[in-house]
Amino acid sequence: MNGKTRIVIADDHVVLRVGLRSFLEEQETLPIDVVGEASDGHAAIALVEKTRPDLLLLDLSMEGLGGLETILELRRRELKVPILVLTQHAESVILRRVLEAGANGYILKSARGEELVSALRAVARGGTYIDPSLAASLVSRALGDSTPASEEEAYAALTPREQQVLKLVAEGLSNKEIAVALDVAVKTVMAHRANLMDKLGIRNRSKLIRFAMRMGLITDE
Repeated sequence: MNGKTRIVIADDHVVLRVGLRSFLEEQETLPIDVVGEASDGHAAIALVEKTRPDLLLLDLSMEGLGGLETILELRRRELKVPILVLTQHAESVILRRVLEAGANGYILKSARGEELVSALRAVARGGTYIDPSLAASLVSRALGDSTPASEEEAYAALTPREQQVLKLVAEGLSNKEIAVALDVAVKTVMAHRANLMDKLGIRNRSKLIRFAMRMGLITDE
């Protein structure tokens, strides 16, 4: 156990978690001990609080509390565990929001095994890792390349709370259910909902759902 990097894996696909655990615990260049597995954000937060791991390997698209919301909640609780996001979403706007929320790394599920290990090593040591296929777009935006992606920019303009409300509305929750989930007043949810719809220029729920799907917040079931 001594000298091993202690990791919690959060992903709602059991087969993927089992495969990841087996792969990671076989590594010799970076000895790893998977100290917990979670299928949603709430379980991931509980495991982080309980086990105090060296790193959280986190999926974004999970049922219930998603990856972005999990990052925001961990940082709100001042839990400073390094977070590496492992996802299928290659959209630059999602990458930016995840980093702004407090993640330390972002790698695609299509990456090779050795790339994942390199990312884990970098993040566990306090560094940052961005999937090479996305790094160029991030640098381009930082340098002021203003090739507009109107929907991505509109989404990026939303506050983190508005993004949470957007996801929950798209998942079919009522204002009251969202208020319970976020522990806020119904009037507060209504205000966030009105604000985000104004910012996006969307006037009905069906269009809001389609927008959320394009942003990778929900999937087409």
